[in-house]
Amino acid sequence: MFSNLTPTVKNLLIANVLIHLLANISPNDVIRQLFSMYNPVLPGTPDLWNPNFKPWQIVTYMFLHSRDTFMHLFSNMFALLIFGPAIEMYMGSKKFLKYYLICGIGAALFNMAIDYYTFFQYPISDATQRYLSIKSMLGASGAIFGILVAFAMIFPNIEMMLLFLPVPIKAKYFVAMYAIFEIVQGFQRTGSGIAHWAHIGGLITGFILLQFFHFKKRNFY
Repeated sequence: MFSNLTPTVKNLLIANVLIHLLANISPNDVIRQLFSMYNPVLPGTPDLWNPNFKPWQIVTYMFLHSRDTFMHLFSNMFALLIFGPAIEMYMGSKKFLKYYLICGIGAALFNMAIDYYTFFQYPISDATQRYLSIKSMLGASGAIFGILVAFAMIFPNIEMMLLFLPVPIKAKYFVAMYAIFEIVQGFQRTGSGIAHWAHIGGLITGFILLQFFHFKKRNFY
């Protein structure tokens, strides 16, 4: 597994782990407050602008993970470790990094759009304004879902063994099933704190990018 670790994947793994450790020891959780992604606009307020939002958050949020559970960081980094090297070797390191970051940005924008669409369906109350002002998103999941869709499109027939399935499943079917699950969870809005629409946003962004990215195929399988 580690013998095939590619440069950008390795650097992303290191950056995410180090930033997670730094965020956990920062006083008053100041790093997450400054660098998580906040909705920039507060509907119904005089100046509309959310003081918690900073422009850099649209990138920095994807390098932060939940303080409450190590599994948030572990699950994202494990997926990056499993699927990332193959995509980086196929795309090349520079294009892979661009793809990763753009998928993360697209995920944030899509999730933000769903938030606003949802809240504009109802009168903007004080509670809604407060929720939008303090609600933040963090985690690499949107970028990771971009990697998943890339893997499914570039290597659609590679068979995968999953812990919860006794038979191998092709990558294209696995990602399709995962996407349907995320859409269902997004509509149910379970209140779990998981940004399901950001996951879908990462998938959609990745799919669109793959229509325009041109890759030099590399022989590594």
